[in-house]
Order: sequence, then structure tokens, then C-alpha cells
Amino acid sequence: MQLTCVGIQQETADVVSFLFLADQPVDFIPGQFISLMVSIEGQTASRAYSISSLPGDSRLRLTIKRVPVGRVSNYLLDTIRIGDRLEALSPAGEFHSQAAGNNPWLLLAAGCGVTPLFSMLKARLAEQFDADICLLCSVRSELDRIFFRELTQLAAHYPNFRLHWLDDSAGECLDMTSLAALVDDVAERSVMICGPQGYMDAARDMVTRSGANNVHTEAFQPPEREQVVSGNNGFTLSVGDMRLPIAEGQTVLESLEQGGVPILAACRSGICGSCKCQGEAERVERLSTVGLSAEEIEQGYFLACSARAIGDMTVVVNR
Repeated sequence: MQLTCVGIQQETADVVSFLFLADQPVDFIPGQFISLMVSIEGQTASRAYSISSLPGDSRLRLTIKRVPVGRVSNYLLDTIRIGDRLEALSPAGEFHSQAAGNNPWLLLAAGCGVTPLFSMLKARLAEQFDADICLLCSVRSELDRIFFRELTQLAAHYPNFRLHWLDDSAGECLDMTSLAALVDDVAERSVMICGPQGYMDAARDMVTRSGANNVHTEAFQPPEREQVVSGNNGFTLSVGDMRLPIAEGQTVLESLEQGGVPILAACRSGICGSCKCQGEAERVERLSTVGLSAEEIEQGYFLACSARAIGDMTVVVNR
């Protein structure tokens, strides 16, 4: 799929929304992400970005934040211009409005984590005028309020949508006290959480302690890997004519990238499926099987970003 940039909107000092036209219909569920493939210094890198527009909108909107180690994100913010074209994979992800269901919603966001929640929020309000939704946005300061004008307008228009900003510079934060003061029925709501990993972990703990049982978090970080202690020094991956070492505890993706094997890896967290490979089924340990069918698993398919070798293995990389 090819995307052409047709608009650029500055959201905050370090956050920009890019508007794209796609060369084919883009079908997605509000909350899902899309993976962009970007050529940087002759190499193709890919990263996943949440979609902040709605299904059926004429333009696809991706909202991207500048981060200290964001090689792809920072490159896009520095170089992309109207008229530029990018390749993209189909939308994916399990964090979306269908997972939240039709209960009242509690949406918890920190920083750019508001992006997928914004799409989910707009979609439900468009379908259900009196939907009961509470959005708590944690920001560093009032200058970091992404989608401030649009969210304020939605809160003024829809009677059961409540919007609260928690400003860290003013000493406001999400904790058990503020949560109870702002939302007195957490246990009755579906909770969707997006933001930095530490924020999501803390927020999940808070709402769980408050009685919520339908709780979902977004994740673009690799799953935590258990430390394995043994005398094994690792195995060998055979990729075509290449022989690559893979250390114990290392993911297949890490080994392939260290060996210079071209491979797409957008979300790097076992969600998008862009790094799907095939090997011997009995020689791979999968930490995520999202998007893989039972038949594919039996045939040895795995997601390189969330798989480890448990023996010498021949790997076929999907490109």
C-alpha cells in the first residue's frame, strides 16, 4: 500500500499529525495502527503508528512524536513533506474499540498515548450520541495537550463525554486518589490504557484494584523475556547461505538484524505480523502468536521479534 502525504498539522512542539491519501481502501478498527516503511541511508526501516482518524475518512491521519532515540519518527518529522510517498503495511493490532465493547468506557492516556484512544472515542460518539465515556489525559504541561481543541469541542457537544487533563507541571497525576475523585464507577467500565510502559503498568494496577476486569493496554514494546540459565552458549540460524549465531535469550529478530538480513519489523512487540518467518516448529519458542493460525504454527511460522531458537534452525524470512 502506498501513502501520499497531503497535509501536515503541528499538534504540539514535538508532535505532528501527517495526513495521507492511500492508493487503495484502508479498512481498520478504531484504535489499530499502521506500519510505515521508510528508507534511511539506503536501508528500509519500519515502525508502527496509531491511526488518529476514523474509518471512512477521506484522509488517513498518523500522529507522530519526536523522541530521543526515535530514528524513524525523528526522520519523518525532519524530512517528510507534502507530496512525499511512503510504503505501508495493512492496519493491525488487538487494541481497538471492539475489545472495549459497549460498556461505559474509561480511557487513560499519557502523552502521545491519546492517539489510538482519540480515534476510538470519535468513532463511538459518532455512533452513539449519549455514550458514557471518561477520558483522563496525563500531560507534562498544558503545552503538551495533544488534540486539545478537538477534544474540548467533543466534550462541549456530547453530554456524557467527560474530559480531564492531569497536568504534571501543576502537581496533578493519576493515582488512586485522583482516579476515585474523577471516576466513581471504575468497576463498571471497560478500560483502555495507552502511554509509556511504566504509566500503563501503574494505571492497570490502579483500575484493577478499583474493580475493573475488562482492561486493555497498548504495547509497541517487545514482551519481557525470562532469563534462562543453563550451560548452552546459543545456536545457529541458517538463512540461505548465511550462518548466524543466536545467543541464549536473544530473539530471532535481533540475530537477523545483527547479521544484516533485510527484514521488516514494525511494532517489534509481536502484534503486527510484519516480521513473520518460518522455521522448524520444534526448534522455536514463541512469546507471541498474535495473527498466526494454528496451521501456521504447526508449519513452523513465528514472529521473529518475539521468538527464540531452542535449537539450530533454518529460517525463511518473508520479505
